[in-house]
Amino acid sequence: MPEIKSFAVGPDTSLNVNISGNHGPTLIFLHFWGGSTRTYSQVISKLSLDFCCIAIDFPGWGSSTGPQSPDAYSITQLAIVIESLIPRLEIGDFTLVGHSMGGKVAQLITGRRLVKGLKGVVLVAPAPPTPLVLPADMKEQQLSAYSSPQSAEFVARNVLSSTKLDDETIAMLVEDMTRGNEFAKAAWPNYAMAEDIVEVAKKIDVPILVIAGELDKVETLDRVKKEVLCNVNGAEIVVVLGSGHLLPVEAPGEVSSLVREFVEKL
Repeated sequence: MPEIKSFAVGPDTSLNVNISGNHGPTLIFLHFWGGSTRTYSQVISKLSLDFCCIAIDFPGWGSSTGPQSPDAYSITQLAIVIESLIPRLEIGDFTLVGHSMGGKVAQLITGRRLVKGLKGVVLVAPAPPTPLVLPADMKEQQLSAYSSPQSAEFVARNVLSSTKLDDETIAMLVEDMTRGNEFAKAAWPNYAMAEDIVEVAKKIDVPILVIAGELDKVETLDRVKKEVLCNVNGAEIVVVLGSGHLLPVEAPGEVSSLVREFVEKL
């Protein structure tokens, strides 16, 4: 069982942190829009014997609290919160692992170079550093995606994943998607996906591994190649065949093996 800690990082923000394993290189896991520390449970179970695995709930998601404000959940604000937390973890050198929105946050943290000890980054089905502005109808669909268990289950089964997930995994995903606070839910489609962090991402100077899903409908392989690889110097890509956007739950074995191989080479 992981050690569970809570860190106050502001008057209305407390971060839930799960720590598994207490030796070996340190990995910090950042989840997707709608996820939580549980998104990485299967990956961490395969790594925690040899790594110190630290999974964090972003503000407003999972068991973390966040501001009751519609404009408090930008990529920049999420990065600042994580940057303020990392020194308090007292961990030394570490590798960031960011999935989807968490990957965009990881790119910003890495390019800002404000945190000591960051040795490498694994971007899992990452949101690119480029801005994405959705048409009005698509934006409305995203804003309502997590509004009910029924809509969240549809999204999990038909949009986010490309493999058949078991009912227990779907139930976990749906619970996490729907329990996020209203402002955290709305931030990504309203403004966070439109943030342009390209110039900061171009300053990244640590090794980067990109893990992409062959069948990803959200961050398509073509988009990841054009908008992540072309803006992050030296990034290498590995494509997981037959998998969609939810790589940590669709292909935890492949993701954990790739993370392990990457970190062992640092």
